[in-house]
Amino acid sequence: MVAGGRNVRMNRQQMESRRKKQQIRWISLLVRVAVLVVIAFCIRNIYARLEEMQMELQRLEIQQYGMAQTSADAQSPDKLNDVDYVGNLDTWEVGKPIESTEAEVLQRLGELGQTSSLIEGICQNHSQYPKELLATLANNPEMADFVSGYPDRNGVTGGITASEKEQEFPLFLQWDRRWGYESYGDSCIGLAGCGPTCLSMVLFYLTRDVTHTPDSIAAYSMKNGYYVEGTGTSWALMEDVPKLYGIKVSSISRAANNMRAVLDNGGIIICAMGKGDFTISGHYIVIYGYDNEGFMVNDPNCVARSGRRWIFSEIETQIKSIWVYVKEK
Repeated sequence: MVAGGRNVRMNRQQMESRRKKQQIRWISLLVRVAVLVVIAFCIRNIYARLEEMQMELQRLEIQQYGMAQTSADAQSPDKLNDVDYVGNLDTWEVGKPIESTEAEVLQRLGELGQTSSLIEGICQNHSQYPKELLATLANNPEMADFVSGYPDRNGVTGGITASEKEQEFPLFLQWDRRWGYESYGDSCIGLAGCGPTCLSMVLFYLTRDVTHTPDSIAAYSMKNGYYVEGTGTSWALMEDVPKLYGIKVSSISRAANNMRAVLDNGGIIICAMGKGDFTISGHYIVIYGYDNEGFMVNDPNCVARSGRRWIFSEIETQIKSIWVYVKEK
């Protein structure tokens, strides 16, 4: 009986010991899990912070490229307030762009030169200008002032003006003399910078940040591989840069109701356009509103096309891709 009682006590002690060891193992496991959770949380926070730092560096990179804004800061504010770069341009009726031979381009410039001394001078000295620039001028005589200054790259210093800051949707022109002569790939912003110029308009509308000038975005595009030789601005630029500023980017199908819904909700649109009313090859435009007469467009290459309404059936087949931009709350 004594031996049996001793065995019972030993069994109880062993069971108690096993229970305590089991508890210790569970506690140890829970502690380890808790430590791992804390470590994972810290790593996630560190990773998020690193991502934010990387985005901040990219934002600073875009800002530091902005030559026009830097130059503008050195000027008297009164000079900037008095300038209306778009409003000061001569008014022309601009038709659908067409492909022309060199002889046809010179003939067209000769015709335009009958009513414009600037274009007359350009035509007389056509050997000083790239053929592509002359062909573009023949399709859009609004560019006469820009083209006339091309041989000397006679640009002007100035960032976004006071007048533009007051507008909800200011029109920025890629061939504006504030930035149009700056290099972009194997060309210049004035000829090839429709993509950066459209992004500049979108970013300014959604952030009101005056450092997002077309030249700053164009320089960032080239530095980071978004400019494709022989093609132009990669579509990826349309998505990647806005995200750096907390802007939600998405794509929608080509439908008028979809576009109106975006605009009704405070969004803004960039369209990649194919051959047609805006271009003989490829182009980007901004769509910022609509009314009973059609959609409101900011064409970075043309004041006249920006000043009219466009019904959806006119542009539907020319649209190759649509990006929607909404400021995240």
